Amino acid sequence: MLTKTSAFCLLLVTNFCVPLFAVDPVQVYPNNYKVLLENDQVRVLDFILRKGDTEDFHSHPAHVLYVLAPLKIKFSFPDGRLGMREAKPGDVLFSEAVTHSPVNIGDNDAHGILVELKTPNAAKAMPSTEDFLTAVTFIRGMEGKELEVKSELLSLSKPTRAEPGCLQYDLYQSPTKPNEFMRLEMWRTPADLEAHKLTPHLKASFERRKNQGWMTDITVWNRVKEDIR
Repeated sequence: MLTKTSAFCLLLVTNFCVPLFAVDPVQVYPNNYKVLLENDQVRVLDFILRKGDTEDFHSHPAHVLYVLAPLKIKFSFPDGRLGMREAKPGDVLFSEAVTHSPVNIGDNDAHGILVELKTPNAAKAMPSTEDFLTAVTFIRGMEGKELEVKSELLSLSKPTRAEPGCLQYDLYQSPTKPNEFMRLEMWRTPADLEAHKLTPHLKASFERRKNQGWMTDITVWNRVKEDIR
């Protein structure tokens, strides 16, 4: 059986490759973002992403972008999706709260004015990193039923990644005991994980697994602050 100790070692290795989400880009990229105005309602930024440059994963609340220079930016998202945005000077673009990693693939520096909204809903996009919760789930199915178990577990990926509080949701299979799986999840807050447990797709899947004799063990972990002396 896949032990929690060996799985925890895998978790440690994996987390070195997991980007830190909900990072404020102003703090990380001071050469790219200049605060022009900030009050209780908005934060206005002068934004530039130079040709060929990229930024690691960070988050924005709901925002409006006024484009000052032509831009062509490719985005990566925490669930592995890719996106593209092209715009010309004078375009005004709106975006819901988002976590992404951009790279400028255009022919010039991308430049614009970014107006971040500080509404209650927008604020939910920027929780403290101390609130992040990692859930590690161990699943053991019946021997000889590996494909059925895998198919069932993978069917949860798309609807779960669409949940607003989900930052990561990946499935792993033991290389030596193919009927044993581990699922690694990251959630914005503990409340988001609790809401996930009540979703119809998860509750239905859990009932099917229970009726077929699969064993499920969920453990939760908090990120450790690195500034502890």
